[in-house]
Amino acid sequence: MTTSPHGATADKEIADRITNAIIIKNLNVKAISDETGISYPTLRRSLKGGRSFTIAELERIASAINVPTSALLPEYLTRSAA
Repeated sequence: MTTSPHGATADKEIADRITNAIIIKNLNVKAISDETGISYPTLRRSLKGGRSFTIAELERIASAINVPTSALLPEYLTRSAA
């Protein structure tokens, strides 16, 4: 069985990348929630795979953790079409 790159696998990879960046930068989810305006329960649910992030949320999170938005996306979502 394969999973679409736009489905649950991509959501999990994005959540994992955000979680890893939060850990590496010694931040916490509450601080990211406060800085991005994403409610704490919504952010936690998204990080645990209960919902997908919107593009706007990804942009705000990337800004809050000081990384390019593309760094939060799996490579297969950032490759340009040939």
